[in-house]
Amino acid sequence: MTATEQGAADRRAPATSDLLYEAAAALFVERGYEDTTMADIAERAGTSRRTAFNHFPSKGDIPMLWTRRMADRAVEVITESTEEEVPERIRAYFRLISRMVEAEPELSRQMMLGWTAAIGPIRYESQLLADLTPLLRDGQERGQVDPGVDVAEAARALSDVYIGVIFRWVRDQGTPRTLRTMADSAIDLVLSAIRPHA
Repeated sequence: MTATEQGAADRRAPATSDLLYEAAAALFVERGYEDTTMADIAERAGTSRRTAFNHFPSKGDIPMLWTRRMADRAVEVITESTEEEVPERIRAYFRLISRMVEAEPELSRQMMLGWTAAIGPIRYESQLLADLTPLLRDGQERGQVDPGVDVAEAARALSDVYIGVIFRWVRDQGTPRTLRTMADSAIDLVLSAIRPHA
């Protein structure tokens, strides 16, 4: 392969990955996660099965990308608001993710079902930890998080609590409470436990 051909292939890779992701998302909503195969996804995206597996070695990798995309969007927003206190930035981070989850409830439901079917809670460390840990460290430096708090454990607690809230929201589709309301109260419990003590 020439350098020109390699360059063209490198530019196509993200576009192909996006096509596959969008095809998977549409099929998960139409048919459900369980009833969608990688062959279905490849066909909808107009690629070969081999190409689909090159981008997503497992169907379970697609919900991981869904999670990461939402977290990345939320991080972009909160990194712009560095003047706000850290607990409020953490609340804003979870509120943004909640808004994205609520905007497409059936897609969110199918992605969460896919994540659990792929043994996500057991196999993967939460993708939110890398976002939350530096925020919490910043909070300690600013005196907004207790200096005795293990920030890695606090990040894990926030992540675990939030994932639990999403599972509850997905399971209880008829609940009158919004995901944001449910998440706010759960996140506030953790934040109150890690605030500086007099």
